[in-house]
Amino acid sequence: MWRILVVDDSFTNRQLILEILRGKAECDMAANGMEAMTAYKDSLNNKPYDLILLDVAMPEISGTEFLGQLREHEKTSGIDLGDGIPVIMVTAYDKPVIESFNKGCDDYILKPVDPDELLRKVEDKLGKVSSTNQEE
Repeated sequence: MWRILVVDDSFTNRQLILEILRGKAECDMAANGMEAMTAYKDSLNNKPYDLILLDVAMPEISGTEFLGQLREHEKTSGIDLGDGIPVIMVTAYDKPVIESFNKGCDDYILKPVDPDELLRKVEDKLGKVSSTNQEE
C-alpha cells in the first residue's frame, strides 16, 4: 500500500481524494504548506511518503512555496532534482502550473479531480512501489 500526503486547504477536497485512494493508499492530510512540511519531516524519521498530492492556493504557505522548500530540503540532503519524492499538483488554476514545474513538481491535475485521472497519474509515478508493496 502506498503512503501519500494529501495537502489541500479544503476539507471536502481532502476527503474526495481520500475516498478515491481508499484501499490503495494510506493517506495523511495537511491543510496548508506549514502542516505539510511538518508531516513530511516527521515521516522521514519513520516511514517516508511515496508521493505528495499538493494544492497550489493555500493559506500560510502556498503549494508552490512548499514545493520549493521541499526540493531545497532534498537538495541539502544530497537528493538530486528528479530523484526526490514525486509531487503531483492538484489545482483549480492552470497558470501556476509552469511555476510548479520550474520548482520541481512531477505532474499536475486540474480540479475538479477526475478519479480515473488521479489514479492513473499516481500509478504512473508509483507503479514500481505498488508492485513491490503488493509482493510483500
